[in-house]
Amino acid sequence: MLIAPIFLCFIKSLGVVVKKIIFDFDFNRACIGEPQFNKLISSLVPEIKKIKGALAEEYKTDYAFLNLLSDKQLSKTINRLINSKRVLDPKILVVIGIGGSDLGTVAIHEALNGLLYNEKNPPVKVYFVDTLDSDYLSDIIHLVENNLKEGENVLVNVVTKSGATTETIANYEIFLDLVKKYKGENYRDYIVITTDNSSKFCGYAKKNHIECLDVPKKVGGRYSVFSAVGLFPLGFLGIDIEKLLEGARFILKDCLSESVDENPAALSAAIIFYHYNRGINIHDTFIFSKNVRSFGAWYRQLVGESLGKKYNKKGDLVEVGITPTVSVGPADLHSVAQLYLGGPRDKFTTFITVKNKSNILLPKIDIFEEFVENIQGRPVSFIMRAIVEGVMAAYQEDDRPFVSVHIPQKSEFCVGQLLQWKMLEIVYLGDLFGINPFDQPQVELYKKETREILKR
Repeated sequence: MLIAPIFLCFIKSLGVVVKKIIFDFDFNRACIGEPQFNKLISSLVPEIKKIKGALAEEYKTDYAFLNLLSDKQLSKTINRLINSKRVLDPKILVVIGIGGSDLGTVAIHEALNGLLYNEKNPPVKVYFVDTLDSDYLSDIIHLVENNLKEGENVLVNVVTKSGATTETIANYEIFLDLVKKYKGENYRDYIVITTDNSSKFCGYAKKNHIECLDVPKKVGGRYSVFSAVGLFPLGFLGIDIEKLLEGARFILKDCLSESVDENPAALSAAIIFYHYNRGINIHDTFIFSKNVRSFGAWYRQLVGESLGKKYNKKGDLVEVGITPTVSVGPADLHSVAQLYLGGPRDKFTTFITVKNKSNILLPKIDIFEEFVENIQGRPVSFIMRAIVEGVMAAYQEDDRPFVSVHIPQKSEFCVGQLLQWKMLEIVYLGDLFGINPFDQPQVELYKKETREILKR
């Protein structure tokens, strides 16, 4: 099996073992013709050179999100604020945002802290408010108000780059009113606003002496997870944000390599685009880790908003885009596998597997051998691995194209690699499509219509 040279490696530097995520790419499994593919991936070299040149421009270009990784002042500012707010000893952190303002944060938090984080009696519970669903909001309001009634503290982090996101501002007003009710004139101590420093919302924060973290103007929301948007709440929840950034910097070197057969972001982008040109416009991210499922939601927005474009850079009508879907195994093998293996050949799949921190050994109960053979006394991880390998074998047998990614460790370092890789993958796809992967003009259409309706 030919595997692209993006493999698990252990690099001993100053006695530290570094783990790299695996990109398992096989021409047969991916159903790719090598000559055509090599020509396609080589076409990305000018874009790679352009990005390298843009790094020297810091926050002045559309590639500004890459400069977040080496912004030492950003880390200092965030760590200072985290330490000052921890003095308040809040028992709940409420993160108010939507889309790029919270999807990356949720993805990293759940991957590292787990889906049952709040049930494990952590020092600080967290609730993400990203909806105007009144029933869901009522439940969170009830939990937060009970905490405040008991004399405990709550920290509210409201995140909106534009400072004018309808859903976010509406939710902020609700929780602002709640905090004021119980904290009186000291309410401002329990709020942190994250926004563009030129927005009206930032002006509001300064006028009311509320802490305000800046999102650089050129850093788009869906590329902002390594800015204050993600780093402040993640750091407050105990995640090592320095290790997260270290992982992102580590993979960045590979993702900017002009030796494109060693560049995971260029390789994965070219594979996806290759299949798009063959009429396969659905990309399914099949995740075999329940705690990593929200990575799929973050990636779905990244793909949808970045690549779904009506016009190309020249202004020509093109109406291009890839439809991103997310599956979580093994549960979704019992809901959509029939479609994927028996339905239309319009899907390309990226399987993601993760090495878990813990393992469970099945008890050896012989009577159950008659129900399912060969699982008694074996680790759950062994069974999961057999299922994953079985799925991939079935895909390959039926010529359903796929690649796989393996995360060798649930750590900040590895998760940082994954998200940084995927952001650059999308940038390269934008170049292949000839579109701007940094804007989202059609999203503004619903916002405009919503504002008109609210005037009635």
